[in-house]
Parts: sequence; structure tokens; C-alpha cells
Amino acid sequence: MNIFNDSSDSEVEPFSEELVPNAARLEARITETDFDGLLSPPLKLHEDLARGCGGMIWQAGNTLAKYVIRNYDSEKLKGKRIVELGAGGGLVGLAMASKFRGAGDMKLWITDQEPMMDLMKRNTELNELTNKVKVSLLNWGEPIPASIAKAPIDIILAADCVYFEPAFPLLEQTLVELVDKDTLVLFCYKKRRRADIRFMKAIHKRLNVTQMKDFQEFEECSKESIFLSAIPSH
Repeated sequence: MNIFNDSSDSEVEPFSEELVPNAARLEARITETDFDGLLSPPLKLHEDLARGCGGMIWQAGNTLAKYVIRNYDSEKLKGKRIVELGAGGGLVGLAMASKFRGAGDMKLWITDQEPMMDLMKRNTELNELTNKVKVSLLNWGEPIPASIAKAPIDIILAADCVYFEPAFPLLEQTLVELVDKDTLVLFCYKKRRRADIRFMKAIHKRLNVTQMKDFQEFEECSKESIFLSAIPSH
């Protein structure tokens, strides 16, 4: 399935209740995941939906975390500046930092809105990564924090950031501002509505987006309408 091949001009589908889970559906808890044996020791995460749907683990985040764990090593990441957008609890960025603790001088930020700040901090502390990961407030569409903006970003991680349509133009603006000529963006999301495709088409017009198929979970993800895309560095 080509994520850009949708010619429908029909109305946006209704905002489904499934899109934003009710906090009552998931009790606050600590979860451990080793990403199917790829990470040791396992990553520990507080899951808590009290402050928003970013407080739980979603399949797109698992997919992106597995991809970066499999395809990078500490040597490749030495000195790299990495930002996770819409990190929620910080799953992808923390998995990357935990796996590649030996990557010298790697700078990694996990970012989200104010409601997720406490959860990101708790998860960073829980995995003893406070010396490797910086937690930062980053509202899409607003000025990039000075610590992030002061130098080009090498890798941008974004998992399941496409779920709230009014935020799409703000996310697009932030991506365009962050992407430099040598920036790689890894973007994984679940297609839930036609609006999601329109967002990807809009990004495609401004940035060189490539749908990725050379990863282990591709067939399984395709069945679940989960797509992994890249805006490659030149």
C-alpha cells in the first residue's frame, strides 16, 4: 500500500474515541520491554494516561524503537544530536539512549508538551539516563528551544505524532524548521483517517519523504496500517 495514493476528497472522518483512549482503560503502572530481546537490560516505563494519550506505549513507537536499535551502533552515533518529537513517555529516545550508552558525546533530547514533562522525567530517572538524555518542552509551531536550535540536528525521531488533526500544520512547521541539509528524520505512524494521508502528502511537498520497506516488521505493520518513513539526509 502506498501511503500517498489516496485521491479521495471526502470529508475528514470523525474523530474516533479510539484515537484518544480513556484514562480509565489503563491503570498507571510500570512496564518493562526488551523489544523482543533487542535490549538488555529491558527499558522500564511508567505508563499513565492521566495527562494524555502519550502516556502509554503505542505500536508505532515499538516499531521505530526496534528499527533504531537494529540499524545503529554506538560508533555511528558518536557526537550526534538527536531529538524525539512528541515523545510521550519517551519510549523511542530512551530505548536509543539505553542501547547506545557508549556513544561518546551523543546529545539526545526527548520533547513534548507540558503535560508529558513529568512522565518523561520519571522515565529518564527510572532508567538511570539523566546523564544521557535531556527532557525538554517543545510545543509544535512555537520557537525551538535554544539548546536544540543552536546547532543542526542529525536525527529526528517521531512516533505516532499523527493523531490530532488541528496540530498537523504545527508539526509540519516544526519539522521544516528542524530539518537541515544533513538531517535524517525517522517518522513512524498508524494511519487512522484520510486526514493522516493528507498530512503526509503535505510534508511530501516540502521535504523528501520516502516510505521504508526494508525493515523486519514491514509486512506485519502494513496489515495494521503502520508506516515507517524517512526524510533522508543528503
